[in-house]
Amino acid sequence: MLHLRNYQSKAVDRLLDETYSLLARPVRRQKLVFKAPTGAGKTVVMAEFLSRLAEELPDRPELPVRQLAFIWIAPGHLHLQSYGALRQYFADTRAIHPVQFDDLTENHLRPNELLFLNWQSISSDKNLLVKDNEQQRNLSSLVAQTKLRETQVIVVLDEAHLFASKGDKAQKVLNQLQAWVEVDVSATPFYKSDNQVVIKREEVVRAEMIKRGVVLNPDLDASQQKGGDALNIVLLKLAIKRRQELADTYRAAGKNINPLLLIQLPSDTAKESALDRSIRDTMLAHLEGVEGITQANGRLAVWLAGEKANLTGLEQPTNPVEVLLFKQAIALGWDCPRAAVLLIFRELKQESFSIQTVGRILRMPEQHHYADERLNLGYVYTDLARNNIKIEADSADYLSLNKADRRADYQLLELPAEHVSHQREQRNRLSSQFRAILYKAAETRWEIEPENLRADGVPFDQHNAERLRQRGLQTNVESIEIVIPANVRLDYVEVGQTQVDADHRQKFAKTPFELQQLLKRFCRERCGIYAPAESTPVLHMALVSLLEEYLLWDENKQINKFLLCPQNETELSALIDDALAAHTQYQQQKPGNARTLEIVAWDVPVFEYYNDHYEEYAAPTHALQPTYLRRRPDGHLADSKEELLFIQFLEDDFHSPHLRWWYKNGAGTRTDFAVVYERSERGETRLAPFFVDFIIL
Repeated sequence: MLHLRNYQSKAVDRLLDETYSLLARPVRRQKLVFKAPTGAGKTVVMAEFLSRLAEELPDRPELPVRQLAFIWIAPGHLHLQSYGALRQYFADTRAIHPVQFDDLTENHLRPNELLFLNWQSISSDKNLLVKDNEQQRNLSSLVAQTKLRETQVIVVLDEAHLFASKGDKAQKVLNQLQAWVEVDVSATPFYKSDNQVVIKREEVVRAEMIKRGVVLNPDLDASQQKGGDALNIVLLKLAIKRRQELADTYRAAGKNINPLLLIQLPSDTAKESALDRSIRDTMLAHLEGVEGITQANGRLAVWLAGEKANLTGLEQPTNPVEVLLFKQAIALGWDCPRAAVLLIFRELKQESFSIQTVGRILRMPEQHHYADERLNLGYVYTDLARNNIKIEADSADYLSLNKADRRADYQLLELPAEHVSHQREQRNRLSSQFRAILYKAAETRWEIEPENLRADGVPFDQHNAERLRQRGLQTNVESIEIVIPANVRLDYVEVGQTQVDADHRQKFAKTPFELQQLLKRFCRERCGIYAPAESTPVLHMALVSLLEEYLLWDENKQINKFLLCPQNETELSALIDDALAAHTQYQQQKPGNARTLEIVAWDVPVFEYYNDHYEEYAAPTHALQPTYLRRRPDGHLADSKEELLFIQFLEDDFHSPHLRWWYKNGAGTRTDFAVVYERSERGETRLAPFFVDFIIL
């Protein structure tokens, strides 16, 4: 089980709130937009959202929708990647059942089933999943039969901006599905909706999941072309040099990570153009002939339509490949956190740069930032002239063109700075270790044994069943029944006194689905101090797995009935309490739960990059030159009027001669100066950093 970051958990809560408001309306095809930047973990957020929704819906009687099934649609092969990720995510809880179309044994979706579909397989009337057939086995019939069984449908449109946001084909398919809610998932959604959940890029940067920024053409200088090299070769040399610098920096930090340089050919189509071939030949000639980076020695990988080489394990941090030559076609769904440098060739008509363009180099390889700021940035080299580069508004806070360097007369201070060590948000939920803890508690309390060869020849499952019976547990439960009165005449009713004899009672067995819902409620009421919404699936799956592994029982035939048998309730509750107490002790003893103070030697950064929200300002005494100040939305410089007045005070003719330098500190990264203080947070005293505004010498 994955532990969500704080911003991810908040997004799940907001998605649930928006969904419940939409489910309350008797309207089809309602839009819920989920916008999250590259690297935010959209799939993890959606998985937790679906899990919570399936878990909580039965406890929302005010909603007209009682049961839900889900359809996940994605372009290309992305649906297979998501299918694999979510199968693994739900392996511990089984709250949601991911399936593919060929896995379905019935012509309808069951409650909480999640069907994965490729967009291209359903976007044409000629496709097998769409057109009519004698068996009525197509998507339209599947959805209709699902709704006839009082199960409504929610559609998830992954990377919706690529296929589902415009065009007649998309509208035709979505009109056929008539889902209650359509969830558009994208970093750049097309639709605007009143029901929208947004994860801001700065939240993801603050959580250290992605890099702090991306620098365009660092250290590029026209003088580098004096040797006669073409611009493309100059850029390639700079990109190779940057990759090697990052590799050396990782090594100095004790990290076994081999950064990857990506070289992207210009055209966006799968077929190679003449320009593609020209640049490809130029790149390969220099890589192989000058740098010694070849396919044969394993340092070069190629991912083109007609040529693929050295792609196995490319995403692994220690993979020996240093350079990947590729086209736009691989961008969708491909994650490689060690990718750090991008050399991108653009056609003249392609002038805009966005986060989508450089998304492949945003992820942090270990999901945290490093002390050396060079490892917290991505680097892009491009053959577009600077005055032709248009940075899209949504990406202006992330892409940097301006660099400031530390003054040449600066002398190291090694000032003691205090930081709080990076910690993931600890949530009050049962962890992935709870299953093992429950097993241990059952072995102790019930004296049962895991699978092994017993010396007495008695099969372990029979031995364990006998141990349960000795504890007074009923192991042979035929059914769970509800008793209701039948054919009873009530002439006079006295509250609390009317009795119904056995001849006027009827017993009805609960269906498997009803047993599932009852068992979820049983587990939800026994989560103790842990958040029920997130812990119920963990407890439920741990109990089911315990009986599967120790007694070889089937979930529907035996396990659910055993767990819901009234005679077993007291002993089961006692076992769960033992396991919850052991889990609480485990969490308290787990290293790293407390925030710790880290003291580092601080100096003004050697360099800093600034994006288009900053403007150059004449401040010759500042420690970084040139000086850049943030431009506020109202057009004024610095973070406030008072801050600008203070900078002018430092730089005036009377005060500046008395200063060596001054530095405008940041607020949030490991390169910023901070002192630590204690604050109250959710009833606990915790350490927190305080970032000073200015440092003056």
